Amino acid sequence: MGYRAKLIKLFTFLGGVYFFLEFILPGTIAGVKIDAYHDQISNGFTVIGAMALGLGLVNLLMVHGSKIAFRRKGWIDSSALLLGLTLMTVVTTMDWVTSLKLSEKSGSILNLREFSDRIKKDTEEKKADVPAFWIRNQKLQETALATATLAEQELREHPLLNVEESHADANLFAVARQDLTTAIGATRDNAAKLVVTESATPDFSANDSLALALGSFASARRAFTQLLYKHTQLKQVYDLLYQGFFVSLGAAMFSLLGFYIAAAAYRAFRIKSLESALMMVAAVIVMLGQIPFGLWLWDGFPELRLWLLSVPNSGAFRAIKLGAAVAGLIMAYRMWFSIETESFAERTE
Repeated sequence: MGYRAKLIKLFTFLGGVYFFLEFILPGTIAGVKIDAYHDQISNGFTVIGAMALGLGLVNLLMVHGSKIAFRRKGWIDSSALLLGLTLMTVVTTMDWVTSLKLSEKSGSILNLREFSDRIKKDTEEKKADVPAFWIRNQKLQETALATATLAEQELREHPLLNVEESHADANLFAVARQDLTTAIGATRDNAAKLVVTESATPDFSANDSLALALGSFASARRAFTQLLYKHTQLKQVYDLLYQGFFVSLGAAMFSLLGFYIAAAAYRAFRIKSLESALMMVAAVIVMLGQIPFGLWLWDGFPELRLWLLSVPNSGAFRAIKLGAAVAGLIMAYRMWFSIETESFAERTE
């Protein structure tokens, strides 16, 4: 056994010991907090696990890339796979980046709302390490008015706003535009009422009103920008790849499994023994209790179906879960002590 295999076994064993002790021991023993770095250690394991994604991607590129390079059997399928992987990765990344930018627009408005509340709270608590409330109100007013002006400019000049009345989302555009216009106006009006001069008795009613207006402003702008983004070419390409190809191909693949499920059900429900007869009878009762035809035959089928699912079926599933838990515990033990790794290495050699 090489030193690499021994090193892997050592770290596997130590990792198992750590998580086992962390699970059974209390967080603090004799005043010593033994789980102080548990979150950092767990994050480290998460990072290591995330590296497996990159390793799998590299392996995928090497296997299918070599097929394409040397024109081996199935190289056309490999080309389609890598082309779809590349295209979907690029489009999804662009969609993610664009969505983050759109979220930042409404997020900046929510930050202003929190700042308005913070000004009132800091003044009431008489914090001395912050500027005077009226100075902070000046900055809040300037930023709120500038944000409203930018949103108003986008509302006037965005190229996607000129949709025809026959457009499917014409009414949604009209409602979103009206909501955003109203929110901008409310933000302007309440920002103008802020106390921006030195005052012995500060009045924060305008701050409260502005905070409410900024909340409505953020919601309206989020809805408006999402509606605009829905009609961009990037979003339409993403929907075509995901909804048009990925989801449809997945549905086609699972529909093919229906034939195998039907064949398996035919083999399972053939009455060859007492157990198969009981399963067949239970299945028929459950189906009759589920459909209106069974209720028409006898009104007791639904109650009988419910009893079968809640009593015998639940007991069987508990037994299956118990067996799976024991099997999982045994598998964890074998992985902890690297027994599974040794048997796999012996087979490969």
